Amino acid sequence: MEIHVLHLEHVWLLALYTLLAVTNSLTYKGLRGIHWFSLYNLFALLGAIAVALRGHIPDGLSILGGNLFVVAGYFSLFLSLAALFGRRASQIYWQLGCIVVAVVTMVQYGLIHPDTQARLIAYSIVLCCQQAHIAIFICRKKDGTLRPIGTPMALVMAALACTNLVRLFGTTSWGAPSNYLRAGHFFQSILIANSCLQCGAMVAYVWMTAGLLRTELETQASTDPLTKLLNRRAMELAAERELAFCSKVLTPLCAIVIDLDDFKTVNDSYGHHCGDATLIAVAGCLKKGLRKTDHLARLGGDEFAILLPGSPIEEAAETAERLRSCVAELVIVYGEVQTKVTASFGLASARGSATTWDDLLLMCDQALYTGKRSGGNLVRAGFDDIAGIALPDAISIEVRP
Repeated sequence: MEIHVLHLEHVWLLALYTLLAVTNSLTYKGLRGIHWFSLYNLFALLGAIAVALRGHIPDGLSILGGNLFVVAGYFSLFLSLAALFGRRASQIYWQLGCIVVAVVTMVQYGLIHPDTQARLIAYSIVLCCQQAHIAIFICRKKDGTLRPIGTPMALVMAALACTNLVRLFGTTSWGAPSNYLRAGHFFQSILIANSCLQCGAMVAYVWMTAGLLRTELETQASTDPLTKLLNRRAMELAAERELAFCSKVLTPLCAIVIDLDDFKTVNDSYGHHCGDATLIAVAGCLKKGLRKTDHLARLGGDEFAILLPGSPIEEAAETAERLRSCVAELVIVYGEVQTKVTASFGLASARGSATTWDDLLLMCDQALYTGKRSGGNLVRAGFDDIAGIALPDAISIEVRP
């Protein structure tokens, strides 16, 4: 089959990919960088059209359009991925450098001193650098949740880079025909490989968009929108897992329930926006005082809960007292308003494999309301837990400022 016929087929395939990309971008309008991906497909299509029109338009226009549109397409793909993963496009200068090299070499070997071999070598090097750079950019993501969904695209870019390395090696070793449209089986095979891999890039991108949307939905379903902590449902699921694990390996597990003292006064005096700022500040204070293995959630209103896997009641009491002091020392600034709050803490420990999360919450609530009735700004443990602690520790559990 002549390479010109293959280019025509390549054009039709890219037209289909572009249509799918545009449809995908219209479906997920709010997704970051998705329009850059449509532009990537459009540039690739325009480049293929320019090559397919060789003989019908001036050769210089076909050469420059066919090569530079493709290079611009991979630049757009890089911008799309940088936006999609929420990372700064700090490595954009590498891609811009590739574009500059492509423009200079295509003008030199396509218009000023036409040389098919030199042009194909330069073109292969530029594309290989662009594609390898995109693959490395994806693989260097620090966010573990993004790595699996980006892997297919990284593999496609790596395969495209390898394809251009093969073309570079073949062109250097065996040369190239003076008229590209008379290229033999080697260049035909490279074109077929590129068509297939560009289809792979389309599939990989759709995979990424679906994966990101799924991750965002899971995050929204488990996160409190105001404080960005776990919500009640997510805490219940975490507690079920931790209770089962602690029961299996026989390690302690404690829970703490926190309720802000007289929080209604803040809302009534300064408005709900100040109340929201207070909740966000308290959430940040609590989060800073916990380990990475601990779970912190907003149960609703001004009530928070903490799950402490592996912590005995004495250690949980120390943690609660430290957090109580942190909250009491907070100064919440909202506009010209400055306010302070205190919180009451109720804690309890799991009682063997029969203990459920509801049981823990009930024991924590009983201890919490005992502290509330005593004036608030206290750390209280359930009666059974206090009985199991040495006297000095029991004193540290109930503290008045």
